Amino acid sequence: MKAILGVEVDGETIGAELGFMALESMIYNIPDTEENAAMFAALAKHPSPNIREGVANKQNIDSDTLMMLAEDKDPRVVAAVICTDAFKTFVSVEQIKSIIARGEERPIQNLLSFAGQFEEVSVEEIEQALKDADIQNPNILLEAAQSYDLSSNFIEELTQHPDASVAAAAKEQLQNR
Repeated sequence: MKAILGVEVDGETIGAELGFMALESMIYNIPDTEENAAMFAALAKHPSPNIREGVANKQNIDSDTLMMLAEDKDPRVVAAVICTDAFKTFVSVEQIKSIIARGEERPIQNLLSFAGQFEEVSVEEIEQALKDADIQNPNILLEAAQSYDLSSNFIEELTQHPDASVAAAAKEQLQNR
């Protein structure tokens, strides 16, 4: 992929080729507008995960680009796309299950942070996906224990977890409800 920066001066366009480092520093400053959705779709295919993560943070990306980023090999990209309103609107239970099954900490923690905000996926489906994936990572389970969105029954099960931090967080969450 080649990135060209164009500058128009007195009706003449002057171009310079940009390397990935320059593009990484610029992506956050590209206005997050519908008019730039095609550029975001192209940049979502860039080999640099930092550029793909920058695109994943944008709200104005089409659904195909959004779902491609949700399946990215880099967990930072997936974690970023989970935070977008578009993802919360369009994600399916199968996609949530796939993300959880990968077992990557940051994406799952983000899913848990927004568990009650997905339009097509219920909290119960997220809880079941966590159980089915047999998640044992204590950092993920701690996030689950501290979740305001997960059910009291699910949190209650975590009060019996062998890790003292997870169990204590679950007990505190139940007391605060």
